[in-house]
Amino acid sequence: MRLRSFRTVLLAFAASSLATAHAPSAAAQTAPAADDALTPPRLLSAPPVALPAGAALKEPVNVELELTIDTSGHVSAARVTSSPAAAYDDSALAAARAFVFEPARRGSEPLAVTVGYRYVFPAAAPAPVEAPAATAPAPSAPKTANPPSPVPNAAPPAPNAAPNAAPNGELESFEATAEVEAPPRETTKRSVGEAELTKIPGTRGDALRAIEVLPGVARTGIGDGTPILRGASGDESQTYLDGIPVPFLYHFGGVTSFFSSRLLSRVELYPGNFSSRFGRVTGGVIDVRARDPKRDGFHGNFDLNLIDTSLELETPVDDDTGIALAGRRSNIDFIYSSIVPKDTFSVVAAPLYYDYQGIVSHRFGPHHKLRVLAYGSHDQLKLVFKHPNSDDPGLSGNVAGTVGFHRLQAELHSDFSPSISQELTLAVGRLDAAQHFGELQQVFGGEEVYGRGEWNLEVEPSLRIIGGLDLFANFFRGQYRGPVPTQQEGNPRDGDPLAALRVVSAKDNHLNVVRPGAYVELGYRPVKRLLLSPGVRADYYSEFTAWSLDPRLSARYEVSESTVLKAGVGRYSQPPLFWMSVPGIGNPNLEPYHALQVSAGFEEHLGKALKFGAEGFYKQLDHVVDGTADAGPPNFVNGGSGRIYGAEVSAEARPDDKTFAFLAYTLSRSERSDHGGPYRLFDSDQTHILSLVASRKLGKGWELGARFRLVSGNPRTPVTGSVFDARTGVYVPTYGPVNSDRNPLFQELDVRVEKAFKLGAFTLAPYLDLLNAYNAKNVEGYSYNYDYTKREEATGLTLFPNLGLRGEL
Repeated sequence: MRLRSFRTVLLAFAASSLATAHAPSAAAQTAPAADDALTPPRLLSAPPVALPAGAALKEPVNVELELTIDTSGHVSAARVTSSPAAAYDDSALAAARAFVFEPARRGSEPLAVTVGYRYVFPAAAPAPVEAPAATAPAPSAPKTANPPSPVPNAAPPAPNAAPNAAPNGELESFEATAEVEAPPRETTKRSVGEAELTKIPGTRGDALRAIEVLPGVARTGIGDGTPILRGASGDESQTYLDGIPVPFLYHFGGVTSFFSSRLLSRVELYPGNFSSRFGRVTGGVIDVRARDPKRDGFHGNFDLNLIDTSLELETPVDDDTGIALAGRRSNIDFIYSSIVPKDTFSVVAAPLYYDYQGIVSHRFGPHHKLRVLAYGSHDQLKLVFKHPNSDDPGLSGNVAGTVGFHRLQAELHSDFSPSISQELTLAVGRLDAAQHFGELQQVFGGEEVYGRGEWNLEVEPSLRIIGGLDLFANFFRGQYRGPVPTQQEGNPRDGDPLAALRVVSAKDNHLNVVRPGAYVELGYRPVKRLLLSPGVRADYYSEFTAWSLDPRLSARYEVSESTVLKAGVGRYSQPPLFWMSVPGIGNPNLEPYHALQVSAGFEEHLGKALKFGAEGFYKQLDHVVDGTADAGPPNFVNGGSGRIYGAEVSAEARPDDKTFAFLAYTLSRSERSDHGGPYRLFDSDQTHILSLVASRKLGKGWELGARFRLVSGNPRTPVTGSVFDARTGVYVPTYGPVNSDRNPLFQELDVRVEKAFKLGAFTLAPYLDLLNAYNAKNVEGYSYNYDYTKREEATGLTLFPNLGLRGEL
């Protein structure tokens, strides 16, 4: 889609600026010397032309021409290269031959040139569209087929409970695990051990970034925010905090997570076949769990590094009550103005992010616990282009955006008896976002309400019943002015110049989204070694007046104490993005789309030091939302389908208490079909995903670790040429088959070294996270010159030494 989310836009500018800090911009690399600059022809006059006899156009008609323009600016030759009907050819040629151009020039010398030209017979102008801007996404940077990757894959300090210092100055492990797929009520469960969550290089100890090395998790690009799980797009997966959905996982789509890792108890990743507890997505789930503040005394820690600064404090109030406070602010704005390309734009407000968390926990006797969380996150960026963009007049002036959300969340856990328990959660908050691209804008905000109740009953040791209700409600107001939304995935036109797109406006509109859901699930052991977990979930989607019913089943069989077989099958439903329900921008008659997921595999423990696992999976998508075939109203239809299949292998080794090693490999293929056509590659299909991690405590407070990743490049649609659009004075690219080419292989080595010093009760630990240690040149896409005849590689992160200092009490 042309107008993507503001987070994509902000990240694209912030990340590309940092990634190219030591090299000239793509525009600077491709531009000729000033005294030899090539200036394209510019249309000065075009006489009116009559439509063919009897023609009454409801939609624009395009006739592709090839024009030869001489040194005086007149058309010396013209021919039709593509036309929907011969009746329009003569009219288009007659009009084109009468055009007068400012001639093309090399420096000051006029040139004769041959150009592609699109003559448009316009339809009657449409009436203004009045519809909410609430979530129509935002314009992306032009001329880049695939944008560069984000700033360093960095994240905040170590996760979960604050550590105590050991006598030798080394830091003890944290009290947490990151689980790949699930507790026993799910199909599978793999884990990265408690101590290793904070030691994976390239993550800066961020528990949420630790999932990047697990099977089924693809490498994400700019603005993806939520990881790509088993070939699903980012908006087909959901992140939860204590069972409540959060709008995004990372600042600027990939810099660092929104929640302090030191206040987490666990992070669970379900890339597929998750239980009926979760719904409204067809991809995967990331379930983040906060922990209670410690009540054994005062604890504190800080982390200061080149990316950001964080502080966390926690203390008991009494024997039953504890409180924890944490906050983080980026440091990027302190250095940003010295490293961005100075010939591209000036920085009015550099990239800035912050987040905060507060937790109060109180126990009412042995059976009831109340926990209240306050948390929020904010990102902002503002740029001003020094010079108008001659390649795309639509890209000029200010580029600014902010996004933030703030929540108050209360959780009550009750154990009524050894066999009956209850969890109630209620969260209220506000989400606000604004972005401006010159005259284009998207501004929206509103209140959010989320609720969840779950009841757990153990009927007998072999039978457990779990039932629950949840609620998702948003009440947004906003306005929008930008290009008409079109299909997001598999649409190369998303990168066309802004000036060539038709603009619509929507002012002072409201959009209310209410989605209640209910689920029930059994845990049944017909025999001791076999666990069956059938379940069913029902959801209603108010904005589309539609509902879904999804049955699911998982099974685990313990062949022996060291071997487990597992399998799962289920139906998963998801509504279209809720802004797609807006008349004029979207289609209120859209329906939910569905996925049938199947997986099977095994887990094997070879002694206490080695664990091995493998799993195959298949997913069939139907009723997927596509853009209309002619890109006209109603803009979106349920006309697509998809299929995803592959296998995952993992191995984990702990030969001693000082060493950890982990291997994950995923082989997969993700395909989509538009309007019943042939299958093509999904935008983020990655055939091979290999991750290797190793870490060792060397003694005397030293610790050394490394992470290596080798990943197939993302598919891309090749640019085959361009045509000149005289209405806007820009060249518009032409494309080959969608996603028929692929970026080169991605490779990166990250190294982390840390030295901990014991200073009484205080531990101080300087560290170095060396990202892209051997400075691999990873091509993320291509930037083009004004007429798309030349291209330059757009590379991702260069070598980045992230120096930091941690202190813990």
